Amino acid sequence: MDYKEDDVYGQRLLISMNADQRELHSNIRAARAILHSFADVTIIINAHTMSFGHKNPEYSINGQLGDRKGIMGEKGVTAGFKAAKKQGCKIVVIDLDEHILQVRSFELSKYISRRKADFVNGMISACYVVFDGEAVVVNASMQTRQEIMSVVEQLNPGAPTY
Repeated sequence: MDYKEDDVYGQRLLISMNADQRELHSNIRAARAILHSFADVTIIINAHTMSFGHKNPEYSINGQLGDRKGIMGEKGVTAGFKAAKKQGCKIVVIDLDEHILQVRSFELSKYISRRKADFVNGMISACYVVFDGEAVVVNASMQTRQEIMSVVEQLNPGAPTY
């Protein structure tokens, strides 16, 4: 496989020469937000392939498969998790920058906390939430809904939580 190093993060973000060009800009933007927020993370943007009628996971994050989900609203968390699990992902990246103008931490935490079983049974190990060039990570098996809401609020301090 041929990869190129990212102009900003170098070897911490490797981009496949065969990455999905239609989503490359969004995938790089979200990956950079994660790398900006977490100094110990490395990301590979994988080559684009179609197998079994499903897109392959876009990322390898610290060696685990992950996919970016550009949700249209908080209810999209459910479909994003289901699709990521079908793709064999262990990490879900909820990208709010794609379609959402402000973080509604109360609503977002509700839908993420409802995915607790995915974390408890080991199907999902982490969920990154990306907004405005920043990222946080949550894990519903170890965090209550209130704790998830507090973490998500860090992305948009002072905004209403509704």
